Amino acid sequence: MPVVTYSLWRLGLFAVSLALLVWAGMGSWLAVLLAAFVAWALSYVLLGRQRQEAAQFVERRAVARSARAGGPAPDDADIEDAALDAAEREQGAS
Repeated sequence: MPVVTYSLWRLGLFAVSLALLVWAGMGSWLAVLLAAFVAWALSYVLLGRQRQEAAQFVERRAVARSARAGGPAPDDADIEDAALDAAEREQGAS
């Protein structure tokens, strides 16, 4: 499961960052915040392939789920267009 792998890598980066910051003598709450930022930055730079694999896995699952439900899920643009059309009809009726 690529999502679990990616999550574990990110958690590991956070844990290592936090351990290094605490070892360096940084305060507890500040170390947690800085470790979260450092882990985010490192994961963005180092885990691009794992992030892409996780995104593709989630997309494949969504497509498979919509196929089991009886058809493709509507696009966001289609939903927005339908909402705008309904609002325009409602304003025209008033």
